[in-house]
Amino acid sequence: MRPAPFRPSSAHLFVCTNARDLHDPLGAGCGARGRALYDALKRAVTRGGLVSRVWVSRTHCLGVCPQVGAALAVSPTGGLFTEVDAGDADGLVAAVRGA
Repeated sequence: MRPAPFRPSSAHLFVCTNARDLHDPLGAGCGARGRALYDALKRAVTRGGLVSRVWVSRTHCLGVCPQVGAALAVSPTGGLFTEVDAGDADGLVAAVRGA
């Protein structure tokens, strides 16, 4: 194993898109709300010309299942957010752009 030669220079955003059964004790997961957030973040990163500096990836459960919005983890700062929705995308990208 060796380190990858290319890493984002600002941030890597991990968006929960996990979907569970509606009757699951943990809730239905982020599912469609997470996918909408992922799409909005990808558009915001592209609009800002940041595709090599800010990466956006889908992931499964981050352990903080919200009833609204989605969960989001930010690397390398270690931030973990919940109840994030697509309307937050531009603000998130602006925040990590300066990181």
